[in-house]
Amino acid sequence: ADRYPVEMLEYLRLMCMSPEDLGEKKLEDFDYSRTISSANEREALTTVIEAVRMQLEKYPTTEEQDVELIKDKNMFGTLSKQARMAIRHRRNEKRLLKRTIAALEKEIKKRGLEGETR
Repeated sequence: ADRYPVEMLEYLRLMCMSPEDLGEKKLEDFDYSRTISSANEREALTTVIEAVRMQLEKYPTTEEQDVELIKDKNMFGTLSKQARMAIRHRRNEKRLLKRTIAALEKEIKKRGLEGETR
């Protein structure tokens, strides 16, 4: 399953276009549902990765710290049901974000875009 909307990727392709990508064409001449250039595609995918990493950094704890807290049955049991659910939810959000990063990195590698730079 896709981990990001196609429309977002199309928008990022537009926003990451360089003069080299544009050449003599007009912006409306491009099909943003398709790769513009290797460098553009890598930049668009990397932009999503960076945004997701920034979101992960906003959490007060790491996924690993949440897992350890959940494993500590004595400590975890002292928390309210609402607090326990919030911690599990926070851990699951982090897992989804990490899986999104992994999927995007895999996509970059699969397409051979690792070394593409502007």
